[in-house]
Amino acid sequence: MELEGAIKGRRSIRQFRNDEIPKELLEDVISTALWAPSGMNRQDWEIVVARGEHLARLLEVVSRSQSYVMPLLQQLFPEKIIKITLQVFNNLGGAPAVILVYTTKETLHFSEDLDERGRFHIEFTRLSRLLSASALIQNLLLCAHEKGLGTCWMTGPKYMEKEINELLGITDRELISIIPIGFPAQSPPAPPRKEGVVHWLGF
Repeated sequence: MELEGAIKGRRSIRQFRNDEIPKELLEDVISTALWAPSGMNRQDWEIVVARGEHLARLLEVVSRSQSYVMPLLQQLFPEKIIKITLQVFNNLGGAPAVILVYTTKETLHFSEDLDERGRFHIEFTRLSRLLSASALIQNLLLCAHEKGLGTCWMTGPKYMEKEINELLGITDRELISIIPIGFPAQSPPAPPRKEGVVHWLGF
């Protein structure tokens, strides 16, 4: 599959087949995704892959995040889309595995007299880590699609980060995203791309 085809063909999958994913296939997707660029080459990311009993316990916690997401969904989408979106919060779409992406946790402190440059200086490392983790996640989504797997990039479960981390025994990492992964049981249509978002200067 060519890169352009993978980029344009990838979809957020919210319904998965029951088939288990061979561990070797997951390892292949993840090892390739880890070639993502990272700020100052720190590679400040960590990946947790859960299935079976671990996934079942995780699902119970993740499902509780939908009440926090609902107000935003109601602002953005009609009821039909909300129902489809919440389905993945209820059961992760039946995915046989889930990937959690973490980065180094950092507590920031700001004084009231900071200007924008001073604030950015404090935020710089965390922002760099978030962007790096996002590049890794994009790689994951594309690599999975290229291998015939479906994924859904979920950030809503972060509302339950404290409970998720307690369940997994994680204390020094910040959760960036949860990604259900499996063989797709649906083929969603492509949403239209927004226009007017590119501005050419000097052309």
